[in-house]
Amino acid sequence: MPRSLIVALLLLVGCSHPQHTAPPVTELGIAVPIAPGKTDAWRAALEELTGPRRDEYASSRRRFGLTSQTTFLQRTPMGDFALIHLTGPDVHAAFHRMSSSRDPWDVKWRELTLDLHGVDFAKGERVLPKVAPAFGMDTGDGTGTPFMFLAPLGAGGADRVRAIARAVTGNKHAEYVRARRRAGVHREAVFLESTAMGDAVVVYWLADDPPAALRALAASGDAFDTWLRRELAAAHPIPLDAIVDIASRNAKIADYQARVTTGAADPSPDRRNR
Repeated sequence: MPRSLIVALLLLVGCSHPQHTAPPVTELGIAVPIAPGKTDAWRAALEELTGPRRDEYASSRRRFGLTSQTTFLQRTPMGDFALIHLTGPDVHAAFHRMSSSRDPWDVKWRELTLDLHGVDFAKGERVLPKVAPAFGMDTGDGTGTPFMFLAPLGAGGADRVRAIARAVTGNKHAEYVRARRRAGVHREAVFLESTAMGDAVVVYWLADDPPAALRALAASGDAFDTWLRRELAAAHPIPLDAIVDIASRNAKIADYQARVTTGAADPSPDRRNR
C-alpha cells in the first residue's frame, strides 16, 4: 500500500450541513494509520483513556453523540493501523463536533491524535477522504465476537467492490448470507474509503471465531465463496492469503459501549476482549 494511501486513510467523515438531504450515517468503520514508532504510545494512551480516565472519555463520546466505539490494531508491512468502528445517530456530525469543539478536553484529545497519527484532526474535511457503507448482512441474533480488518484496493478496485455490493444486495443476497452464516459470521459491515490517492475497504464483523472464519472463507469450495474470492482477488493489489494472514493477527484494543440502564445511557468503556 503506498504511503499516500496510508496518509489518506487517517480519518474519514463528512461535515453535517443543513443542505444535506441524505439520511444520517449511523455506523462507520475507519482505518487510521499510527505514526511510525508510536504504536506503544498509542496503546498506552487508549489504556489510560478507557481505564483511569474512562469517565472523561465516556463523557466525551456521549457529548459527541456516539453510542459505541471499538478499536482494533492491524499490523502490516506498510505500518500499523487503528481500525475503529463507530455507531451513533449521526456519526458524520459526531466527527465534525470532535474536530471543531473548543472544550479543553477535546482540544487535548486532538493534540494527542496529532502526535499519535501525524495528521491535524482540527483541519476537518480538508484532510478527510470519502467513505460510505458498501454492503453487509446481519442474522439479527446480535451474537459473536467483534472483529475488524483492512484491505487495500488496487486500480479499479473500488468499482469492483461496488459491483460486488450490487450483486450481494441483489440476486446473490441469499447465497451471501448463507455463506457468511456457514463460516460463523453473524454480522458483516463493509465500508469503502475513496480518495484521489487510493482506496481501501474496512470490514467489521461479529463472528463466532473471526480468524477461523477468515481461513474458512479463504479455503471454501462453495460456488459463491469461489466467485467472491475471484472478484476480490481482482480488486486487491496483494494476494488474499496475505490479507488473511495479516488480518488473523488483529487484536481488539479498546471498547466503549453506551449501555442503557433504567431508561438512561450509561457510558461504559471496556478494554476486555469479548
